[in-house]
Amino acid sequence: MGFSLTRIVAISAFVLTFVCSVSKSHAQTHDSQVLFICEHGNVKSLMAASYFNQLAQERRLAFRAVSRGIAPDSTTVPPAIIQGLRGDGFDVSSFHPSAVTASDISASQRVITIGTALPTYAQSDARPKTEQWNDVPPANVDYAAARDSLKSHIKKLVEQLANR
Repeated sequence: MGFSLTRIVAISAFVLTFVCSVSKSHAQTHDSQVLFICEHGNVKSLMAASYFNQLAQERRLAFRAVSRGIAPDSTTVPPAIIQGLRGDGFDVSSFHPSAVTASDISASQRVITIGTALPTYAQSDARPKTEQWNDVPPANVDYAAARDSLKSHIKKLVEQLANR
């Protein structure tokens, strides 16, 4: 009987630990996700997420960025953007853009729109945590100018998140 009781206690402890870690993991995702959204999800938001993730990792912040589009019109990244990001140390050749969903927004602590607006269905969910960056030049016209603008915004955002 003692063996059975010990076994039940051990299994209960394991289950409780597992459930708590899953809940904690879910909470960390919500607390640590930053969502970048652009029109198609494969240029500006992808660049921003790449630069953000690099800087957040360098600063040892628990944040992770994802890229989404309002209206993805491709399943790939334009070659010039792949080349530009590769030059910056990122391999995005296998990235496939996705449309933003209400769950993407609700799972994010911060939502950054770049040169676009949130879809109507998502506006009420994100209003307090949404920021618009409408001054980023088109990356397909001037990659360096777009990169520099995004990096400037991201540096400020990371500083805000580090000091919260």
